[in-house]
Amino acid sequence: MARGRRRRRRQRRKRASTKQLTAAATVQDVPDHVLEMILLRVDSSACLVRAAASCRRWRRVVADAAFLHSFRTLHGAHRVAGAYHTVDPAYGRPLPGGNFVFVPSTPLAAGDSCCFALDFLPYGGRDSWELLDCRRDLLLLSKKRPRFGGVATSRRFTDLVVCEPLTRRYQVIRCPANLKFFMCLGVFLLDDDAATGVGHAGGVSNFRVIAVLFDHHRWLDYRGMPMSMMFSSSGSGGDGTWQMVQWETIDDVDLPHWIEHITFVGRANGRIYWGLENEDGATLVLDESTTEFSITMFPENIWAPYDKYTFRVIGDGDDGALRVVRVINNDLKVFTQLAGAGEWVLEKTVSLPEATRGQPGHEEGLFFQHGEAMIVAASAAYVLVMPREKAWMFSVELDTMEVEREHDRNWYPGPAYQYESLPWPPALQVCTDG
Repeated sequence: MARGRRRRRRQRRKRASTKQLTAAATVQDVPDHVLEMILLRVDSSACLVRAAASCRRWRRVVADAAFLHSFRTLHGAHRVAGAYHTVDPAYGRPLPGGNFVFVPSTPLAAGDSCCFALDFLPYGGRDSWELLDCRRDLLLLSKKRPRFGGVATSRRFTDLVVCEPLTRRYQVIRCPANLKFFMCLGVFLLDDDAATGVGHAGGVSNFRVIAVLFDHHRWLDYRGMPMSMMFSSSGSGGDGTWQMVQWETIDDVDLPHWIEHITFVGRANGRIYWGLENEDGATLVLDESTTEFSITMFPENIWAPYDKYTFRVIGDGDDGALRVVRVINNDLKVFTQLAGAGEWVLEKTVSLPEATRGQPGHEEGLFFQHGEAMIVAASAAYVLVMPREKAWMFSVELDTMEVEREHDRNWYPGPAYQYESLPWPPALQVCTDG
């Protein structure tokens, strides 16, 4: 009886070994053109990178220029892999272990989500950094500032890092010693520079960052001065340098002396906007292409009554128009500037108390006890809104002006940064090196 069991075990081992040899032989026997057709159908960019790293033959097929061209044609040069969601301390408690989380746009294959983790960052990993911006496949983060009561105690300029999650590469950008006491209005990744070829298309070895600082030490007649610094990484992967771009007074309006009265309100169509409290419709603007500051005046029906929690500038839609999203009397209004004419018109409006009635978690009395609802974040596609009475968030789709409560973005009260994958060939070459 024991002899029969041993014989059956030997037979099972023999059959298993035969299956493995047959499978191995089958993979090796697949012609290159058939293997290429199979790999072209891989939908996850992270899976394709791992496939390229599995053996030399697969790497040779995937790294081929013709294959990459076919893959981009089939799947698009860049695809939205998901979004990094953050929590603004003004609206909610920061997330544990780093105040951001990656939410994929489509279900990823098992294990793919780890490719977008930021545990490789220096100085304590993701816990030490705050997410500031994203452009395609690059993320920009700043060294976490000290907090008191859940709110940052300072808006001072600090160290930065630019990273590429799929390849786990990063470059630390040190804050110059002479700038560490300057207040910071914002730091942003810039799009490619057509004139110089510098931009983020080359990954962490080729990108540009602009820091907008506020000098309130050299003010005249209680007038603060904005200044911008540009960082360009070298193409050879060097440390790069900071260079002064603009430092100027604004004659059109007296900028507030205190940085607390200047609030970032949007980035649209190549310009960055800051709202100025008590300045009757004046908005500070930085042109990303010329790096020049200016003042834009919005009409009274759009601006007044101004509240930094109810005003956002958006753009980058299909028509390229500039838009302002406002909450006025708890109506969400979308104003659009007519192309060429400069005239502003009310494009869409929706009553938030009426539109949210019947939504899960809705309570009677919302929007009436503590003033206007707050705009938590805004993009060309949607606006994230929260009443002042309770932490009950919802989003309004700007195409239809319909309220949406079930989307993942409604769980994170802060900006979401869209992340695009397929940064090839540079990322592919790094991931498969060796």
